[in-house]
Amino acid sequence: MKRLSTQRKYSKRLGKKGYWSGYNRGQEQGRKLGQASFGKVFEGVSIIIPSCNQLQQLRACIHHIEENTSHPHEIIVVDCGSTDGTPTYLLRKSIAVRYTLLTKDVQITGSLNQGLMMAKGTIIVVLDPRSMVTSGWLDRLTGCLYSDPRFGVVGPVSNGPFGEQQVEVPEMNENEIHSFSKAYNSPNPVAWRETESLAAFCLLLRRETLVKTGYWDEGCHSIEEAHADWLLRVRLLGIRMAIAGDAFIHFAENDRDTVNGFPQMAEGIGSLKEKGRNRSFFVQKWGDVDKLLHDSEFGLAEPDSHGIPHKETHLSAASFYPAGVLVQGPSGEVFRIEPGSRQLLHGVSAGGGKLLRPVRVSQLDLLALPLVGEPEVAVSGGIDAPPVEVAPKEPLPVLAAPELGNMSMLPTLHIPAQRKRWIELLYAEGGRLYQIGDDWKRPFLTLYAALSWQAGDCPIQCLSSEDLSALTEKLPIIAPPVLRGHL
Repeated sequence: MKRLSTQRKYSKRLGKKGYWSGYNRGQEQGRKLGQASFGKVFEGVSIIIPSCNQLQQLRACIHHIEENTSHPHEIIVVDCGSTDGTPTYLLRKSIAVRYTLLTKDVQITGSLNQGLMMAKGTIIVVLDPRSMVTSGWLDRLTGCLYSDPRFGVVGPVSNGPFGEQQVEVPEMNENEIHSFSKAYNSPNPVAWRETESLAAFCLLLRRETLVKTGYWDEGCHSIEEAHADWLLRVRLLGIRMAIAGDAFIHFAENDRDTVNGFPQMAEGIGSLKEKGRNRSFFVQKWGDVDKLLHDSEFGLAEPDSHGIPHKETHLSAASFYPAGVLVQGPSGEVFRIEPGSRQLLHGVSAGGGKLLRPVRVSQLDLLALPLVGEPEVAVSGGIDAPPVEVAPKEPLPVLAAPELGNMSMLPTLHIPAQRKRWIELLYAEGGRLYQIGDDWKRPFLTLYAALSWQAGDCPIQCLSSEDLSALTEKLPIIAPPVLRGHL
């Protein structure tokens, strides 16, 4: 009996050892496969669902996707610290659903960005877990998207409180929703209409749209403001948006006021104080949006009534970044942005140069700028790299501002703290800061944009209004999105 007991214990130890050995081999194999497939896309749809303590809604959302989606697709759930059984549910659904579990302190904008990074489809859908997709939903949305090559983002109609996208429907149970949507979602191109805004409960976009616009800004105070910020970048690039009026998606209205640990994705929700704070940040970052989009001063006026856009198709959000600045991607490599391209930093000088701090940008921003030149020695450093010494042959970007009445005698400043204060005073006086080249100038859209690009590190000159007017004005300079993840 003792010998039998010993054999059982030995067998149990071997079994446990074998389990963990197999587990580690599988994990390593999965890691290698993941690295090999990174960046590869498939002809299908990636459906991204951010979630936090919304198990009931999430389960219903996934069920309706599986019941009503015939297109090749993948479901990606990004969960932030749920304690309601969501992790266990996702583990059980792991064959049908790709998912990642983040910590509770990650906000919805960060979780959404994580899902966007994971997406591999040529089409991407951002979906609120309270949205119940219906029969034919994806056919109608993709039909609208592909009806015009200028369309980059499309949204459905719904019973939810979503402005232009809200339609009047009777009160219905789940069975009645199914029969209603089956009749409603009949192909009807006449119901497609262009719009300047879309609600975030369901957004369908081309992958190219994401590559051009970049990720959502995690520096925004709420998902609503991050959503408005991203849509503004869409419009800034001349990408059209449309509402597919023949695609109805039911929204669980009764749950829309429940926070569940996340700011809401529905419009019109939140305190007046919070909305005021969000609006304050939005203005701080973008300034006068109407002027930006419609004023010929920036050359960004909307396409004319004949529908002929005069924005260049190769533009991306990175096209609105200043030339000559140093940027750092998630891998730690440091690049210099050139007009329409980027160059890996090489041959960093050991002395006699100037210090410039790299600005963190996303991999999408880097990919939007073609890599030019042959790199020599790559710059080392982590995500938060120290100031990099730039060789004299690679001068710092030059900034300029108009001479103001009480500042005309100021010399060019060299101390970063002084220059930062100078910029603040300049904007307080109603002036404008520019980056200048041999025959061109580019205005910083706001003080926030100037400080986001470490303007205090660059030489600043005072120019007369005549000298500034003689320079050709090019694209304005916007602030890059704040990113808190490895994107």
